[in-house]
Amino acid sequence: MSKVVLEDVGKFKVYLAAQPFCQWSAQKQQEIAMGIHHDKRRAGTHPPTPKNDNSALAEALSSMA
Repeated sequence: MSKVVLEDVGKFKVYLAAQPFCQWSAQKQQEIAMGIHHDKRRAGTHPPTPKNDNSALAEALSSMA
């Protein structure tokens, strides 16, 4: 197996950073670090958020008065 030597490592890193997958990956890493990443695949595994019934309760109580 032959060994490949990169003559300009900086130029190679710039080339890799310009690739779409690398850009997408960097964006996702930033989103995860900032806590705003939402994994859409796992969205179906979480139970639905409970409905806030306070408005319906207040309306029902006001109609009784």
